[in-house]
Amino acid sequence: MIRTSVETEILDAPSTVKAYKKLSQVEQAFRSYKTMDLKVRPIYHHLEERVKAHVFLCMLAYYVEWHRSQALAQLTSR
Repeated sequence: MIRTSVETEILDAPSTVKAYKKLSQVEQAFRSYKTMDLKVRPIYHHLEERVKAHVFLCMLAYYVEWHRSQALAQLTSR
């Protein structure tokens, strides 16, 4: 059973299940951008703007990696 506080007009039952199943992709993304996949190591910041910039760059790097993988998958599947 999956329970959510989102109104059914916004997120119906099938969409809720679909969103929940995508959660594993999000978790994998967080593991991926800090491990050997992107070779991004922890960097310690103390200023809020630098922390936000660091997270933004990590997510941008993950997006570029994901986009590259998608493009290569389309080229190799033909």
